[in-house]
Amino acid sequence: MSVVRFLGPYDDRVAAELAEGYVVGTCAEDCVIGQGASLTGVFRRVGEQRWTDGDGHAITVNVEDFDLDEAGLRNWATGVE
Repeated sequence: MSVVRFLGPYDDRVAAELAEGYVVGTCAEDCVIGQGASLTGVFRRVGEQRWTDGDGHAITVNVEDFDLDEAGLRNWATGVE
């Protein structure tokens, strides 16, 4: 099993880095997980997910897209289509 790394928050935008690419979305509540944390609960599908870090902190994320490469992540983060 590979480590899933948390990126963010940037305003309310967050991402998780999977081996297959980035999963991106927005926090549905206050983001209590810090940059670089290892995550569980990240899935390659759109919709609401509950991500948890190693310390037991959890956030609800509305996943908008998945399997993005670095350019796709950059475009998503800056709002470029």
